[in-house]
Amino acid sequence: MNLRRSLIRLVMIRAVLVPIALVCVIAAGTYLAAQAPDIARLRKQAKEGDGEAQYLLANALLSGNGVSRDSKQGVEWLRKAANQDHPAAQLALSHLYLTGEQNIPKDPKQELDWLRKSADHGWAPAEYTLGLLYRDGNSETGIPRNPREAATWLRKAARQPGSPKSQASLEEMLQKGLISKQEANWRAPEPTKEAEKGKALPFSLAEVETGLKGWITNTRMATLVHTYGVDFKLSAVTRQRLKDEGADDNLLQTISTSKRSL
Repeated sequence: MNLRRSLIRLVMIRAVLVPIALVCVIAAGTYLAAQAPDIARLRKQAKEGDGEAQYLLANALLSGNGVSRDSKQGVEWLRKAANQDHPAAQLALSHLYLTGEQNIPKDPKQELDWLRKSADHGWAPAEYTLGLLYRDGNSETGIPRNPREAATWLRKAARQPGSPKSQASLEEMLQKGLISKQEANWRAPEPTKEAEKGKALPFSLAEVETGLKGWITNTRMATLVHTYGVDFKLSAVTRQRLKDEGADDNLLQTISTSKRSL
């Protein structure tokens, strides 16, 4: 195991990982909101281009939480947030295209497009949903039944905090003989062509977060990221998430220019 993986694995053992509160569509037409939001503040921030505020304002308008329900405005703000690469907004928009709710006509192509965008940003709920589509196959979106591809997405989700459903799905697929033990092992590094050639893998979002929560400094993390790259896109939401966890501007700039394809 190379040095940088050893560092991360040690931090993962020492760090206490708190499950991420998922602010996304969980069931048909259900939008989560812990308490009535400050609508005036959200509107101001949303108009200034804050993707998170746009998403939260959309939630409030679509659910009628703290403000009169307004599906039209809610969907408009949801689109604005999704177009700013807000992964939870992208997943929510995908869900609306799936169900045809909020006066949005059903559109399997749009459903899949927004789902992939959310998953490509490393959003665990989207990775889990995409994994299930590949596990079962879906004629409407044109996704074939592909257990191996399903396992790939489920492993990505399973490695993130608060993803027991993804972990359980992998175990279930293993028990049914759909995938191998290796394919079900979400704890192991992701098998890639680079790994087969002996090259070090790029950092995942979960690994960067673990490093920040542990004892790896921003300077050291920036050096590692510059050397090995990352496997996720740095959206506005992910940038703020990492900043809140202690990432400085230099590290964020390094991450933004270090995306590598697997």
